[in-house]
Amino acid sequence: MSGEKIRLIVVGCGDIAVSRHIPALLANKDVDLVAICDTDGERAAAAAERYGIRAHTTDYRKLMRDGSVDAAIVATPPWVTPDITIDLLRAGKHVLCEKPMAILPEKAEEVARTERETGKKVQVGFTYRHDPLLEQLRDWIREGRLGSPRYFRIGIFDEVWDPVGNPEHYRRIFKTMEYGVPSVHDGAHIADFLHMLTDSPVKQVHAFGYKSRSEFPASNFDTSIIDFANGDRARLEIGWFYPQFPAGEFEIVGPEGIAVFDRLNRSVELRTTDGVERVNHDDDWWDTCFRIQLDKFIVGIRSEQPLVPGTREGIYSLTLTKQIESAIGGPKERPV
Repeated sequence: MSGEKIRLIVVGCGDIAVSRHIPALLANKDVDLVAICDTDGERAAAAAERYGIRAHTTDYRKLMRDGSVDAAIVATPPWVTPDITIDLLRAGKHVLCEKPMAILPEKAEEVARTERETGKKVQVGFTYRHDPLLEQLRDWIREGRLGSPRYFRIGIFDEVWDPVGNPEHYRRIFKTMEYGVPSVHDGAHIADFLHMLTDSPVKQVHAFGYKSRSEFPASNFDTSIIDFANGDRARLEIGWFYPQFPAGEFEIVGPEGIAVFDRLNRSVELRTTDGVERVNHDDDWWDTCFRIQLDKFIVGIRSEQPLVPGTREGIYSLTLTKQIESAIGGPKERPV
């Protein structure tokens, strides 16, 4: 496969696939995007027409039977992602699946077992861990520039409440909350950040959830405190479904200094008694992360290198976010 284009399909034509994955694929000279799939035929057809993709279908099984297809991107809701991923692995395809890789740890473990059994590879779409600025934070930590233990202050706020102006978005996020608190979904990225930056097992979790509206199937504002075996501690705030949001934050406080990640202005800053060190990037955050993620997926397929983040990182993230959900007391019953 070295030197040949990777023939690839996309399963799921929601916003993240149409606005991010497909443009990244079409911009990559090492990829041949041969077909896309969505259970909503009109949505698949619209995406195919928009990007000039030659084939589309509502049944991914038709695509996975094509022996010339090497790999797939699975951008589906996490309650269906693991079964699709398993089917594709058994059909001989490598898979890049969106996060979280499942909503139940046992399903994530089943994906990992299937990966081992088939010899095909899985990459989990923790897209933002590929940001060079996040890697700079990790370098400062590993160099001991902040000292230890460290305290992480992270706030993520998303999914604006606008049921009248954007009813489709409202229905989609409401349904997502039936399958888990925001910490399971948006928290997947943060859990992966903490795995990458602390490099330590979780010791204990305390978490609290709050509903701003009684009709919500789960909390829409989660606060958690996470203690790690190495002495680090993290305080997370994750909020959905508000008309206005507070400013997000990403700070790491240590006995030797503080590091601040400003995602919107594309910078990280380290402040110590020796002064201030700042690194700026003027790139587009989304484009950069999706491009690097795809590049790493292709390199992993063509080589003996493992895919990172892979199922190991996906299971770590899901385990932590499910601990948070358990402490909060998430949805008691989920749709079948």
